[in-house]
Amino acid sequence: MGILNAFKVRMNTLAIVLIPVCIAIDWAGHAIASTLKLPLFLDSIGTVLGGLLAGPWVGGIAGLITNFISSGTVDPIAAPYSVISLAIGIAAGIAGYYGWHKTWPGRVALYILIVLVASIGSTPLNIGLYQGQSGLPFGDALYAGMVKGGWPTWLAAYIDEASGDIPDKLITVVVAILIFFGLPNRYRALFSVWRRPADEKAPAPAPSV
Repeated sequence: MGILNAFKVRMNTLAIVLIPVCIAIDWAGHAIASTLKLPLFLDSIGTVLGGLLAGPWVGGIAGLITNFISSGTVDPIAAPYSVISLAIGIAAGIAGYYGWHKTWPGRVALYILIVLVASIGSTPLNIGLYQGQSGLPFGDALYAGMVKGGWPTWLAAYIDEASGDIPDKLITVVVAILIFFGLPNRYRALFSVWRRPADEKAPAPAPSV
């Protein structure tokens, strides 16, 4: 199956070195958002970039480790959401394998995928840990109003989370793609996701919508 090829381990030295770089980008973004009290997370730019550059293993590992580091520094509640960051990195890696970031329809699809992964994955954690609230003021205000109005808790919790993920992941995907294409072609080509064996057919680009 074509999608399984995206999970083949093609970790070269440069890809391994990329992981701490992605972690630093994630941590710095989250630290800025926390310090300035922005209604954003900004903790997945490096995760998405790592997935696009070097595949799901690099992106996923970077996201996973970032949350544990953040939980001991800038965000004490980040650890339980490490699985979400792992999933975001994997999703970005699959999208990168299929070249979604190279076309406008693919970029939109990447953005929607990352939003869905983050919002759907985080909602049950929010319900289990924080009565459904995301911790972002606007989203929590929506949540309170919806619950008071008799809406189902799970739906209110999802709207709460999605209201933050929609702008946050837009910034995340845009910045990650800008960094990706800001790198020299010869540098991008060094990463393992682009170095397939000669007999392995390159994946087709994302279909136009």
